[in-house]
Parts: sequence; C-alpha cells; structure tokens
Amino acid sequence: MERVIRTDMIAVFRARPRAVFQVIAGAIFCLFTVALAPRLLPHRDPSAAFNLNQPPDSEILIPKFIWQIFFAPKDTPVLEKDLVHANEWIQLAPGYSYTLVGESEANAFIAANFESRPEIAATYHALSNPALKSDFVRYLLLYVRGGVYSDVDTKPVVRLDDWIPPERRRHVRFLVAVEYDEALDPHPADFTYPVQFCQWTIAAAPGHEVFARMIDRVLTGLHDVAQAQGKPLAEADISDYNVLNTTGPVAWTEVVFRLLQETDPNIKEYSDVARIREPRYLRDIVVLPLESFRADYLDDWGWSWRENRKALVRHFFKGGWKQTPQT
Repeated sequence: MERVIRTDMIAVFRARPRAVFQVIAGAIFCLFTVALAPRLLPHRDPSAAFNLNQPPDSEILIPKFIWQIFFAPKDTPVLEKDLVHANEWIQLAPGYSYTLVGESEANAFIAANFESRPEIAATYHALSNPALKSDFVRYLLLYVRGGVYSDVDTKPVVRLDDWIPPERRRHVRFLVAVEYDEALDPHPADFTYPVQFCQWTIAAAPGHEVFARMIDRVLTGLHDVAQAQGKPLAEADISDYNVLNTTGPVAWTEVVFRLLQETDPNIKEYSDVARIREPRYLRDIVVLPLESFRADYLDDWGWSWRENRKALVRHFFKGGWKQTPQT
C-alpha cells in the first residue's frame, strides 16, 4: 500500500557527504543501493522554510540551494513515488540545502517577498492550473533566492558541483541548457522555434535579469489572455497553447534568446545558438548543450554519442501538464 505524504509538509535540510539520509515519510527505496530518503519535517509555519541562513560558497555566485515544487491536485494525496528522485538530488549535492515547495510554502514565499508588487500575488492566486503556478513560482524563487531548480520528475546524473568548472564558478550567474535543437534532432512540428531552452532545470544567482524579465512576461501574457476573452484571469480558459506561451518554454525561450542577443551581438538568429557541442560562456551566462539536461536524448544516439559528451540531468517527462489528451 502506498504511503501518503501530507501536502502541508516541506523538506528542508543540509546535505552532507556520507550522511545517512532519513526516509521521506518513513519509506526505504532505491533498487540497487540502500539509500535513505529525507524525512519530511512536522507541520509548522511554512514561511520558516525559507529562513535558510546558510551563505553561498565564497567561490561561486550561484548559491547552494536546490528547489523542487510539487503541487498535488486537489483532494489527491501525495505519495512517496511522487518524490522518488529527491534522494538522488541530495546525494549528489553535498553541502547544498534541499527544499520541497508545496502550495502553502509558495503562498508564504510570495507574501513574504513581493509585498511591494501586489500584482504578483494577485496573479498567482488567480491561477488554478498547476503547470502555470509551478512555472511562475520557479522564476520567483530563483529571482529572490537563486540556486538550482529542477522538476520532481528529474534526477541528476553527476554531482552538482561538477556542472560548472571551478575556474568558471566566480563568473557564472545564469546556467541554461538547450532543450531542443532542430539541427540535431528535427521535430519542427512539435516546437515553435528551431532552438528551445530548457526550464525544467535552471540554475542562477539571485536577482538575475532574466527572471525579472520573465516575471514581467508572465504577468503581461496571462492578463492579455484574460483580456482577450473578456474575463477576469481567475475565470479565463487557459489552453495548453497559453501555458506554453505565457509561463512555459516558448515564453522562456523568447526571453532567454533576447537576453543572449543583447549579451553577444554575434547572436542574431536561432541558428547562432544551434549545434552547441560544448558549454558556451557569454559574460555571466553559460549555455549548455542539448544533452546536458536531457540524458534521455543520449539513449536515442547509442553509446558512441556518449563518448566525450556530458549529461548532467535526466528528465523522465512524467509531469503530465497538458490538459488536451494526447492522441
């Protein structure tokens, strides 16, 4: 029988090498290695989850925080299997703080950090689609706190400290990977642009310009959809297309690409960021190759493709955010 996890709980702790990790809601999992998952803390004031008074490592600009978001559907319990990869994030991130953000924690975070911008809370609370809310919250979290965000249906395949070479850590403030590259793996019918940037895993220093722009893009995009329908945002019909183009990867790609253009005048077209085989450093930004956050992509290319390539994260695509059934 599946063990139920209370949705008003949150995991916040410091990961340490060789630590014995306590079990998420008391369950032991992992097939081949005995690894204990983190124990969810007792119910408390959700705002306390963000009092992580641990300074970032002095050698890096991206703080050692890991953020994951899980909004359970209404009246649906959270099961241990929903958080199956949390343990792997902790094990491969010694010295990092891990935080699982639920509905109450997101509410508390927005209230505590955006009092001067009431339109942010008003917009967030008008949303019912969990994909929209999760997208919005990840941008807000990284803008205020920085660190590493990754969806709960992902797992790291290398240590997080190995994502950026030591000599680069003092300069990188924003890490983004290519999700789709038409030049390498063409599926043009499924994507708006020939290159799309990943937003299921992102890393950044707090206060980065890309999130300020994305937050404004979300606010404008969502209210434009509602206005076009002549409805308040809370009553608007938000389609899958709207998700992609307001909070999702299409909107994110447009914002990131515009920033890259401003950062490097040689970037004029999407083709200028295609076929990236090695990390590309542009001032305080690093753009990672396609396989970096798509270890699954390597499976399609066979072992020869894996040689000298570096996958960092595997995505299992279990989010199921689309409202329109797939045929």
